[in-house]
Amino acid sequence: MSEIKPLVSLYTLIKDLDQLLRRRFEERVRAAGLDLSRPQYRVLIMLDRNPGITQARLAEMLDVEKMTVTGLIDRMETRGWVERRRDPNDRRAHSLHLLPPARPIVDQLEAMIAQWQDDYSARLPAEVMARLIGDLQILKTRLTTDTDEPAADAAKRC
Repeated sequence: MSEIKPLVSLYTLIKDLDQLLRRRFEERVRAAGLDLSRPQYRVLIMLDRNPGITQARLAEMLDVEKMTVTGLIDRMETRGWVERRRDPNDRRAHSLHLLPPARPIVDQLEAMIAQWQDDYSARLPAEVMARLIGDLQILKTRLTTDTDEPAADAAKRC
């Protein structure tokens, strides 16, 4: 019998949860009759939460290529949801802004997100959920700030 690899197990579990939760939310979006792809509703939420963000920064936050964001924004501009404006600090950059026709869609998405969180948070006791989120945040912080050098090398320097 092979040894259980905790980090591999954690990674696999997080990926599985991500896929399941994403799928469930996408089902809610479709059931609500919203004509949105996952990338489109992610862009709308990100622009609502980060008004004036540049296309480059949006691509980083969404973890997609800049050209992918350009195509999404092109289509959303055509629908009258988003406006590009020249960034006053960088002539090469565009800042992105939601337009009034997008507001009802964003409000509906925000309400759906809140309900979705309530529905899934209720499946675990509040203290368990808080501990889980806290522990994962610690891991994220450490992975963000630590180097990828082997633990033995780091221990030698201490």
